[in-house]
Amino acid sequence: MRGARVSYSHRCLFWSRGDVRCGAGLIEPERRIMREETIFGKAGRAVRRGVLFLALAAGLSAAVAAPFSAARAQDGPAFTWGFAERIRQEYLGNVYDLDAGNGDVTNYLRFRSQLQAGWVPARGWKVGAVLNNEHRRWFKSTKGLEDEDFEIDEFIVENLYVSADRIGGSPFGFVAGRQNIMYGEGFLFMDGGPLDGSRTGYFNAIRLRASCAKRSVEMHFLKNPEWDHYLPVANCLYKPLVEYEETGAGLYYTDDSFAGRRIEAYYLFKNEKDEKDVLPESDIHTMGARVSGKHAERLEYAAEFAIQAGDRGGKLRKATGGYARAAWSFPIPFDPSVRGGVIYLSGDDPATGDYEGWNPLYSRWPKWSDLYIYTLAAHENGAAYWDNLMAPNLGVSIKPAGWITLDAAVYFMMAPEDDPDSAPGVSSLDPIFGDGDYRGTLSNIRLTWSAEKYFSGHLQWERFAPGDYYFGGADAADFLRCEFNFRYDG
Repeated sequence: MRGARVSYSHRCLFWSRGDVRCGAGLIEPERRIMREETIFGKAGRAVRRGVLFLALAAGLSAAVAAPFSAARAQDGPAFTWGFAERIRQEYLGNVYDLDAGNGDVTNYLRFRSQLQAGWVPARGWKVGAVLNNEHRRWFKSTKGLEDEDFEIDEFIVENLYVSADRIGGSPFGFVAGRQNIMYGEGFLFMDGGPLDGSRTGYFNAIRLRASCAKRSVEMHFLKNPEWDHYLPVANCLYKPLVEYEETGAGLYYTDDSFAGRRIEAYYLFKNEKDEKDVLPESDIHTMGARVSGKHAERLEYAAEFAIQAGDRGGKLRKATGGYARAAWSFPIPFDPSVRGGVIYLSGDDPATGDYEGWNPLYSRWPKWSDLYIYTLAAHENGAAYWDNLMAPNLGVSIKPAGWITLDAAVYFMMAPEDDPDSAPGVSSLDPIFGDGDYRGTLSNIRLTWSAEKYFSGHLQWERFAPGDYYFGGADAADFLRCEFNFRYDG
C-alpha cells in the first residue's frame, strides 16, 4: 500500500544560516551542533590542505614556465582575463509538498559573479583560474530568510588548473587541478557539487589524455569532499557540496573517425563514503556507450546506455539507465524543429535482496527539469538524484529571429518501481505518495536570447501536474525564472 510508504529525511537540500533542510524538516539541533564541531575541528587541516594545494599549483605553474624562452611558440596574448555576471530571479510554487494550502512559495534573486584569468606560456599550455561568488536576495521564503540581514556569501576558487595538449609534439596531454568536466551531454558527468545548485560545478581532478587523429582516450582521477576544504574560502560558511565524500576514476574513449557520427565508450568507478555513517557506503562500477550524429543535414540523434554493478551498504548493485532522442529540422522560415525521446533509469525493487536503483554519479543537475529536482530533494534520494524514472518526451523549437529561440517540451513521467528509492536513515511515514506509478506530466517553455557577444538570457516556465504516484488531490507545481547574463573576455 503506497500510503504506508517510508521516506527518509536525511538528504540535504540547501544550506542557510546554519540550518540544513533535509526532506520535509530540519536536522535536529544536536546533530547540527555535532556537525559544526566536526567542521571546526577540521579547520586546521583545511588550511593546511589549502596551502598545500596552492603550493602544488604554484609549483606546476613554475614547471610549466621553465622550459619556455621569451620567444613564446604560440599565437595570441600570454595573459587573458574575463568577467561574468549572472542574475536570476526564481519563483518556486508548491514544488516541495504539492499542496497549495501549505504556503509553499519561494521567490528570490541570485547574483553570481565570476572573475577569470588565464596564462598561456606556450602553444598548448595553460594555467587557468576562476574566482566565484553567489549570493541571494530573498523576497519570499518558507524559512523567514526575507527578514534577515544581507549576506554576501562565500568567495571560492571555482577553477585552478594547469593543462597541456600534445606535449612536445606527442599525442599526450593532461589537465590537473580544480576544473570543470563534462562527458557527452552530461548524462553521467557534469556537476561535482549538487547541493549548492548551479553556483559551482567543479571537480578536483587529474585527467590524462592520449589523442591520435580523430580518436582519443582519457583517464581521470578525482576527489570531491562534502564541503570545500582543499582551497581557501573567504567568508567561509562551510556550505555542503555533496552528502558524502566522492572518490572516482575512469576511462573515456571518443571516436570521431566515422563521417557524421561520434561513438563514445567508458568505464567509470565511484566510491561514496559518508563520514558520519548515516548513508550506506557505495562502490559503483558503470560501463556504457553513447552514439550521436547527424543524418541528411536534418536529423540529429543521440542515444546512451549504461549498466551499473558494485555494492551499496552490503547489497549487490544491478542497475541500468539510458536515453534516446532524435530531432528533425525543417528548411523553412523560423527554422522549426520537432523532437522526441525516452529516458529510462531503473529503481530499486524492494522484493529482491539486491539494489537495482540507478546512481546518477556526477549528473545531479537539472538536465530535464529545474522544478522536479526540488520535489526529489524533499521526498526521495536528494536534490536532482535522478532514478526510478521512465519518461517519454516530445518537444518543438522555433527561431522567430536569429537571436531568439523559443522551445517547448513535455515529459510523461512514470516510476518503474512502486516505492521511492530511499536510503536507510531516520524514517517517517510520508503522506505525499499515492498508490500508482504515474509521477505526472511536466511541461517546460523557454525563451532564450543572445545579443552581440556580451549579453544573453532566458525566460522559463515549468509546470508539473502530479499523477497517481502522489496523493489524491495533489496540486500542480510551478517554476519560473528570468535570467540575464553579461560576459566579457579580455
